[in-house]
Amino acid sequence: MVKILGIDRERCIKCEKCVEVCTVLLFSVEQNEETMEKSIVFSDSLKRCFRCGHCIAICPTEAIPYEDADAPYNFEEASNPEKILSFDDLMKLVRSRRSIRKYENKPVPREKIESILEAMRYAPSASNRQGRKYIVITDQNKIKELSKKVANMIAKTKKYFKLRYLVIPFTKGVIRKRLLNPKTKKSMVMFLEETAKGRDLIFFHAPCVIILYAPKYSQMTGPDAGIAITHGMFAAQVLRLGTCWIGFAQEYLWRSKKTRKKLGIPKWCNVYGVMIVGYPTLKFERAPPRRQLKAQWLE
Repeated sequence: MVKILGIDRERCIKCEKCVEVCTVLLFSVEQNEETMEKSIVFSDSLKRCFRCGHCIAICPTEAIPYEDADAPYNFEEASNPEKILSFDDLMKLVRSRRSIRKYENKPVPREKIESILEAMRYAPSASNRQGRKYIVITDQNKIKELSKKVANMIAKTKKYFKLRYLVIPFTKGVIRKRLLNPKTKKSMVMFLEETAKGRDLIFFHAPCVIILYAPKYSQMTGPDAGIAITHGMFAAQVLRLGTCWIGFAQEYLWRSKKTRKKLGIPKWCNVYGVMIVGYPTLKFERAPPRRQLKAQWLE
């Protein structure tokens, strides 16, 4: 990650914007008692820097030298992001995104997958940890193998479902409702019947599976993953690709230490998201409705 080296005094115009933007107060203003000339000082002896790069982004003269990172991205709308995209156009993008479960039998070019990963790279994370890592599977045999393992997990769940009336007294909330709902059993039966016919109801024959894993360091790891995958989904959408978050696969990989090890995921990490990518076979004509949002205003 980016490492701040200090301040280039020849470039610094002492605007103090770096002082204002740093949330951990690593920049300060010092004044020479004799000349009364002020200077900006950077100090991080305790290594508290988040390495967020806000100081680099806000400095008007690029007076913050750094290392261990790529060059900053300079573009015309950087200081006025509202000019990049109107709210109406943003809502078109947001509302037209669909979870795709039917794909063409066609591989996704590597450069497009890399573009999706690039968008995910710039997703924010708690304390700027940037701890997310990815596994990209395009080998169809490996995708089928993982799909079969996830399907077997669901098959085992059906066996336990017969004992649901013994379990129900010890459950509550959503789990209790699902155990009592006759649709749950019917869905399981349908899933197993269709899987036996050769249908892939896990990855839906998608040509690419992206697995996101990260260290189990805080409650924010899951939300961080959600933001990253959402970035990837929108990137895929503008590249004319479809995506879908596969919860069953995420649940299986969360539980299976053996498969995580086989995939090369370290012991101190776990899987926080699984997304499929491919070319959709269906074209949607409009964005569907959603329930009204409920919000409590405290004014």
